[in-house]
Amino acid sequence: MWAVLIVVFWMFGLALSNFANNQNLERSELNRNVRLAEDQSRILDAQVSELQAMDRIETESQRLNLVKVDSRDIIYLKISDDKVALK
Repeated sequence: MWAVLIVVFWMFGLALSNFANNQNLERSELNRNVRLAEDQSRILDAQVSELQAMDRIETESQRLNLVKVDSRDIIYLKISDDKVALK
């Protein structure tokens, strides 16, 4: 009788342990997915701000009647740590 009761409690504890481990694995996977989504969001925010900056510069230059420079005419050279723009 006692042996059966011990085996039943042992099986119940084993089932609870398995359930807890499964929950921890799911939580870890969800946390990893959240971190990946946050990283991707930061990258996309940086791209949006970069694109908005270019649009803002072009709009402001048109408003001030500045000469439009074709970016294909600009070549960037890297000399050591200094960057030089040539036309």
